[in-house]
Amino acid sequence: MSPSPEKSRPPGARLVVLLVLAFLLIGLEAGASELRLLARTSYLSPELLHKFHRETGITVLTDEAPDHAALLGRLTGFHSGIDIAFPPDHHVAAMIERGQLERIWADRLPGFWNIEDPWRSRSFDPRNEYTIPHQWGTTAFAVDTSIHKGDIDSLKLLFEPPAEVMGRIALLDDSDMVDLALLYLGEPRCTLDRSKLDKAARLLSPVVARSRMVSPGLAVKALASADVALAVVWNGDAMRAREVRPSLAYAYPREGNLVWTDVIALPRNPPNRANALKFLTFMLKPENAALQSNFNGYANMIRGSEAHMRPQVLSAPELVAPWPAKVGFFVSCGGETQRVHEELWFQIKARSADIPEHWKDIK
Repeated sequence: MSPSPEKSRPPGARLVVLLVLAFLLIGLEAGASELRLLARTSYLSPELLHKFHRETGITVLTDEAPDHAALLGRLTGFHSGIDIAFPPDHHVAAMIERGQLERIWADRLPGFWNIEDPWRSRSFDPRNEYTIPHQWGTTAFAVDTSIHKGDIDSLKLLFEPPAEVMGRIALLDDSDMVDLALLYLGEPRCTLDRSKLDKAARLLSPVVARSRMVSPGLAVKALASADVALAVVWNGDAMRAREVRPSLAYAYPREGNLVWTDVIALPRNPPNRANALKFLTFMLKPENAALQSNFNGYANMIRGSEAHMRPQVLSAPELVAPWPAKVGFFVSCGGETQRVHEELWFQIKARSADIPEHWKDIK
């Protein structure tokens, strides 16, 4: 009878096999204790991430992107190496269509019913297969009221600025600028009509030519500068900037407003799927959603989180629209409309070659 492979293997070979297996097990264990997140710059609360690590033992590794375009660019393909991402809602339908998101069946997660009713089963994810809602905010502009002492609640201040504001405007480098122009012109926000888009481009071009570009990740820094009298920003950034520069006020334009939402999703084939699902469950708890809102100044969609939020955040004028201002929620444009608006914004910037490229160029 021939000897068994185990008996015929030299002792040294058996030792090598055991060492290889040990290293593989160590590697698997190390990978299992990690979670890699991808979010916009300065978006996630360090306290929140520390709390997740403390409660689960999972080490959180955070990658940051300066804007939505960079964030979405990291998620192309089916093996991004990212476990959790925070994309804007208007890109979710296209990501699902391209197979870039992992199914999570959110309604099976503990805490799913903590999500407030209007934020479940949304048009881009009607069966809650791919996402959970994260935060929502508005896009408008903040004004230094020590410089401009008049009415701020009109887009006219942005598109037809008075002398004290002219030359001291910072624009958010985002296709939201196209939507703001359409609102000022009284046109449908999600239009694909070429004549209407051309009107928006003609309105935007001179504004872009005389203004400074600010990537979303640097908006708070821009608003802290005395060189800026008006800046198009998201409301949470405006709140954080006001804590440094109290003369800032956030506008609620009468012509209309932009409302956006971010979601939490798993990119396709996440390396640590089990840990990612633990993070989703963690974020469905009111006290954790509140930690995130307390940090970046955006409202969340988790029932009961108000009890854990800082009073100064709950009452912040950037989050609570003063009467008679109204914040209207719109269906996300998404899909082809979003692509066309982003392409138009890129073309407008390209035609304005004399503007400083980004805030980093402004001293």
